[in-house]
Amino acid sequence: MAVANRLEVVDPTRFSGWDERLSCHPDATVFHATAWARVLTDTYAYLPAYFAFIEKDRLVGLLPFMEIRSWITGTRGVSLPFTDECAPILPHGIGFEEAMSRVIVVAESRGWRTVEIRGRAPGMENLPVSTEYLSHDLDLTGGESLLFSRYRRNVHRNIRKAEREGVAVSDDKTPEELREFYHLNCLTRREHGLPPQPIRFFEHLREHVLEKGLGFLLMARHKKKAIAGALFLLSGGKAIFKYGASDRRYQAFRPNNLVFRDAIRLLCGKGVRTLSFGRTDFGHEGLRQFKLSWGTTETRVQYVKYDVRSKSYLGGTPTRQSTSWKRSMSMLPIPVLRIIGNVAYRHIG
Repeated sequence: MAVANRLEVVDPTRFSGWDERLSCHPDATVFHATAWARVLTDTYAYLPAYFAFIEKDRLVGLLPFMEIRSWITGTRGVSLPFTDECAPILPHGIGFEEAMSRVIVVAESRGWRTVEIRGRAPGMENLPVSTEYLSHDLDLTGGESLLFSRYRRNVHRNIRKAEREGVAVSDDKTPEELREFYHLNCLTRREHGLPPQPIRFFEHLREHVLEKGLGFLLMARHKKKAIAGALFLLSGGKAIFKYGASDRRYQAFRPNNLVFRDAIRLLCGKGVRTLSFGRTDFGHEGLRQFKLSWGTTETRVQYVKYDVRSKSYLGGTPTRQSTSWKRSMSMLPIPVLRIIGNVAYRHIG
């Protein structure tokens, strides 16, 4: 028998006590929280439509969406934009098909062309995959000493190398330090053939996430110069590596290894249970091996996309970046890439 509950389509940024209700659910992550919703709405003016199943004033299920209105990509619902994984949280007694049917009713009324869900829940096993990535997770419950013993040899070697070179890591979150990270992010994104996210995105991350204790930014410096950094999100005993950036000229110093060593040490000290290293595109073997070298478990993250007009799910292939596109973008000056990013990311979602 289905559980008696009600469905509300809410905006968490206007819902009093949202995070308190969310904190009681074991499957919730920082991506479901008010802070992440504020980052997305304040940066890109997306419209929240969070399908919340509530039983006796308790949150028992959640399918969060942002409505993207774009003259380029059309009006659509995404769960959630710029989120690596955000699988549906289904209430007991309600399967995915029934929950999705309620989403589709709202999608039709709002004129959404597609509905995208980033991650799978029970009942979605047989749906076609629209996009697929690799994911790497590290169990932190064994403690720092056990984790350290499981790192590959190259990780130990690179950590020692960074320490010998005098690289120092600090926990930073001032506006000035964030701008240093943004500069490194611009360098890294160009190297990968991508435009950087708008600076206001990182400013809102600092305001709504870092300042609220829902994340931290570690910066590696050599002789006081910022050479690498990583931004982590944190909530409910779960941590997520969200953004990393570095200056390639200092790659030989291995600052990223020291940053992750210190991040894991910090998370273990906080009693955090798991660290997600984020999604990885197929074909990025260097990044994949870096994540595996820390003793992570590799899985696949699959996205599902529903076409509202044809009333069918859309298939796809694993995401691979075009070599020619990457080459063209990597040759552009950073100011030009910043302009492209300021315009494009609002529509990409």
